[in-house]
Amino acid sequence: MKLSKSVNKYWFSYFFVKLFYMFFALFVFTKFTNPDRMVGDVELYLRGDMSDSWHLIFTDSTIMLEFFGKYCSIFLGPIFANLPFVLISFYGIFYSISKIQLTNNQLVWALFLLSLPSFGVYSSVIGKEAVSVFYMGIICGYLIDVLNKTRIKPKLIDLLAFYLLFLFTPYFFLAISNVFIFILISNKFHLKGYGKMILLILNILFIIFLLYILRDVINNLSFDVVKHFSPDARSTRENIFFVNNYDVFWNAPYGMFIAFWGPTFEEISQKPIQSIAFIESLIIFCFFLFFISKFLVKILKTSRLNIYAFSLKFIALFWILFANYPSGVLNPGSALRYRERFYGFLIVFLFYLYLKYIKKNQRLEI
Repeated sequence: MKLSKSVNKYWFSYFFVKLFYMFFALFVFTKFTNPDRMVGDVELYLRGDMSDSWHLIFTDSTIMLEFFGKYCSIFLGPIFANLPFVLISFYGIFYSISKIQLTNNQLVWALFLLSLPSFGVYSSVIGKEAVSVFYMGIICGYLIDVLNKTRIKPKLIDLLAFYLLFLFTPYFFLAISNVFIFILISNKFHLKGYGKMILLILNILFIIFLLYILRDVINNLSFDVVKHFSPDARSTRENIFFVNNYDVFWNAPYGMFIAFWGPTFEEISQKPIQSIAFIESLIIFCFFLFFISKFLVKILKTSRLNIYAFSLKFIALFWILFANYPSGVLNPGSALRYRERFYGFLIVFLFYLYLKYIKKNQRLEI
């Protein structure tokens, strides 16, 4: 992608925003969080105490980060050891956004949404969040190419991204795979409106069938998640989500929402510092509402539903939010942290769907 000087200026500024968040995370953010965890597991990764686990470097995400973190710390020092992770997360965002034809105004809005504090902090230090932003950005770029029918065959970097996806967040693998399968089937059989609607219905039935078949596995995993959250921790919520068998399904609608949102009104009244995250989530929610409202207006004006755009949004959002919610619903801090692993993907993908299938060639006015 050849960039104009003005676009280069925006990306140059965004890179320095990422650098700012790296220093902010290490020297400021740690003052308001558990100092032993140092923004997630940064200290653990930089120490790189792998002992006899060398053989697991390419099959265990934690060991992999400890390996790279240790040697980055040796060669770059404990502060600038985070710089390679700033670079890869930046590249993930750049790669995916470069696949969309954005005006300068649209690019500014996209980069603003990708500069919010939680995303900036967690994606700018060594950790699974920074790596996730990288591979989800690469996968998003590949997905856009497939939707544009510019290529089907994955490049080496795409294969690397899928490998990292399976290694770091295997629960997202089904979500991403389902989106690609829907697109490939639709293209293979040249499905039109009704054909795509039937395919969506079949996909929903498949989702219900799959969840039913795996109901006991998912149920047991939800109870296992609870064990990782100490009830004595400062921000851990009372477990009202996974008490009885199959609560993971009955509580899914609210759980998926709150695991994405983060702190509630009650929680920010008890810990005012969390109001920053609450406002951030409100901004993101308003952004989603804007897209949904424009989608509905388009339907009312044309009396037609773009079933393809609706299907892609539904499949991606449902699977990702459902996969994320058990690990994010019991603690607002965990909710924010885990959200950053797929947040960039959702922002870029929604921009693409809106511009291509909803707004068409009209300009996006925000």
